[in-house]
Amino acid sequence: MSLLIKIILLFVTLAITAIPALAIPDSRSLPTDFLVWSFLGCCALIIVAQVVPMILELRKQAKLAAAQKKLPEQHRL
Repeated sequence: MSLLIKIILLFVTLAITAIPALAIPDSRSLPTDFLVWSFLGCCALIIVAQVVPMILELRKQAKLAAAQKKLPEQHRL
């Protein structure tokens, strides 16, 4: 579980540090900025909701494969 937390913290840190690089140089803000960022946030939630279970399933399969590798040859499926 700590690996998953480290990955999430890495993505959050990268997202926070990338925001100033994407800033508009002038002081005016467009009224549609909130809608655009809301849409992008929803897209990011959809992607994360699909990637996290995939990572968990891969970890589970890796543990199962490691456990089967430890078994003698006659007990394997």
